[in-house]
Amino acid sequence: MKVGFRRGIFGPMKIDILTIGDEILLGQTIDTNSAWMAQTLQPHGIAVRQITSIEDTPAAIRTSVEAALDASPVVLVTGGLGPTRDDVTKETLAEMFGMPLVEHTPTLEAIEAFFARRNRPMLEVNRRQAWLPDGCTILPNPIGTAAGMWFERPSDGHIVVSMPGVPYEMKGLMTNEVIPRLTERFELPARVYTTLLTAGIGESFLAEHVKEWEDSLDARGVSIAYLPSPGQVRVRLGAVDADRDAAEARVASAVADFKALAGEWIASDSDEGLAAAVGRRLAAAGQTLSTAESCTGGSIGAEITAIAGSSAYFQGSVIAYANEVKMAMLDVSPSDLEAHGAVSEPVARAMAEGVLQKMGTDWSLATTGIAGPSGGSGEKPVGTVWIACAGKQGTGTGTGTGTGTGTGTGTVRRFQFAGNRERIIQQSVRAALDMLRRELDLVEGKKSSTGVGGE
Repeated sequence: MKVGFRRGIFGPMKIDILTIGDEILLGQTIDTNSAWMAQTLQPHGIAVRQITSIEDTPAAIRTSVEAALDASPVVLVTGGLGPTRDDVTKETLAEMFGMPLVEHTPTLEAIEAFFARRNRPMLEVNRRQAWLPDGCTILPNPIGTAAGMWFERPSDGHIVVSMPGVPYEMKGLMTNEVIPRLTERFELPARVYTTLLTAGIGESFLAEHVKEWEDSLDARGVSIAYLPSPGQVRVRLGAVDADRDAAEARVASAVADFKALAGEWIASDSDEGLAAAVGRRLAAAGQTLSTAESCTGGSIGAEITAIAGSSAYFQGSVIAYANEVKMAMLDVSPSDLEAHGAVSEPVARAMAEGVLQKMGTDWSLATTGIAGPSGGSGEKPVGTVWIACAGKQGTGTGTGTGTGTGTGTGTVRRFQFAGNRERIIQQSVRAALDMLRRELDLVEGKKSSTGVGGE
């Protein structure tokens, strides 16, 4: 029999996640498991109440699992299932639920086959991984040696699921075993989300621009979250309802209103980054891109080529850090370098037009600036970056601070970014991609924003 979670009484079902491992607490390993689980569970109507990272000791595991079980109907645990003595999750959970460890023949056979396929000897410590709590539900793990375990507390039916900490093993168990069992066990509400990507406007400016609309969302049963990062803001709109069609309709209506208000800053109506959004449009148009990078050192190209299929539209990059490379590879004028310096409008324009000609692409992006922490001056402080976008008809004209509009054939702008070196580079990458996005808008006849600053 399914357990129901009705909207308005309990809201979406909420669970706890526990990650076990001293390596997480020491900062040697980043907990990506929790983020993936939270994102993956949301469409199934399951929200996360709390995420906790704990040390790999029986006392910490017992205390944390018991507290989470009292607060949530389901506790998902990752880590501490390895073959070595410092992994004690299995033994601790077996003791908590009063289940002796016994050799589980199907798991042992699976472990033996795992090592046989790899032509590797199976050690005694690996054999011990087949000793599992007698009474829990064993979740087979065909891509690893640590099986998952599903425990249920007799007093209230609350569930603990223990999975390996290895991300790809955890993902396999969640996808093939855990989520199907949870959706079968619980009557879950529909949880619908749409995430839009905005660029060229900071979070506070965007929130102020749509304030009246945002104030109406509670009455419409729609939630909103701003997810800012350097150079872009993702806006997530969501609704929870027993009826999926009703939730989808509420979100769709809110999305349409948001687009009408902020359309000029919307880079994508999908949950994707700027590089993916721009790349998708280039591919659809059959157009190509090249980059010439100084202060960003290849970061634009790296962000673009991290996307599968980018070879369809990205030709390549010239990393012209030294002035000699700018002159030799991009035909930057020595007189421009001498008169204006490398960080200047003429040099950014020449870099963009030079790489465009060299690689024969439809579009190009160029960056030259001072990422710091040293190298700044009164006239050009740290964070000064010139970015150029060139099209088939050139780079257009620039403006002073990155607030100008383009011409449909490219543009050059000066930006003044704040933060450390890493942040300045990241903002430069996003600004360059957004500049190209705006040029594509102009070519397609869409309205282009002048930008209002902020992050």
